[in-house]
Amino acid sequence: MEYVILALKIAGALVVVVVAAGIALRVRKLRRDEMRELSRPVERRLMAPPPSPYAPSKGFRLLDSDGAPLDRPAIERPRLDPTRHYVFNELSGANEEVVASHLRHNDDWFLSRSAHRSTLSIVLRRLTVLVLILLIAAVLATYYVEHHDKAKPKGAPPSTTSVVTTTTTPVALSPISSSGDDATYSVPLARYRVTVSVAQGSTGAIYSMGPTDTLEWQGTVASGHNESLVMTGNSRVTLNSPSSASVVVEGRPVAFPSPLPPTLLLVFRSSPRTTAP
Repeated sequence: MEYVILALKIAGALVVVVVAAGIALRVRKLRRDEMRELSRPVERRLMAPPPSPYAPSKGFRLLDSDGAPLDRPAIERPRLDPTRHYVFNELSGANEEVVASHLRHNDDWFLSRSAHRSTLSIVLRRLTVLVLILLIAAVLATYYVEHHDKAKPKGAPPSTTSVVTTTTTPVALSPISSSGDDATYSVPLARYRVTVSVAQGSTGAIYSMGPTDTLEWQGTVASGHNESLVMTGNSRVTLNSPSSASVVVEGRPVAFPSPLPPTLLLVFRSSPRTTAP
């Protein structure tokens, strides 16, 4: 997760750098265009002269001593010397360059030049591609490092030990006393499950428990079936054909006394174990 956050921070910083570079290039281009506009030569013909600070004259005439008007001599217009070179416009040099450029290049050349992209768009496109490449590389590196660390935890040497599963056979529940048809067993639980199973033949079973031997279940267990009840406290299980039955208490097989009587009464004494405080 930390690598992902670091990659996102790097990508955000790169985006900020790209945006700042784009803004700087745009401002630079606007300033350059403004300077070009200010430095462009001005057409003298389009400029209006400032107003004259003097009042307009009412006019006058030349008179001789008799008061008769004098004839003004004809003004001769100046003539240009054909052998000399005259410059009548300040932009003549620039016009000559424009004309020379038009003479050197055709229309196709001007169209190709006008179709070129600006430097700003080219720089922005390259920066965008670079940011995408760096972002993809950062994500791939983060994914590789994270999964590599999960596959091989740090500080854990390779282990070649194999796990051996062992199964233990539950210890049989042996009688603590037997007399005639009765067999008494000690169960270290307050609640326990007693299961009567029959592999071949059938047997009659009677479940009872409590101080008054309350009947819980009575019936016949057929071959291939079993009967299971949860008993509480002291209980009794009577088997009519113990030779064809088997009894399990909480996963522990019950060992029958020998020799087996025709009818076997299993007495389970509940003695829960208490732990010292």
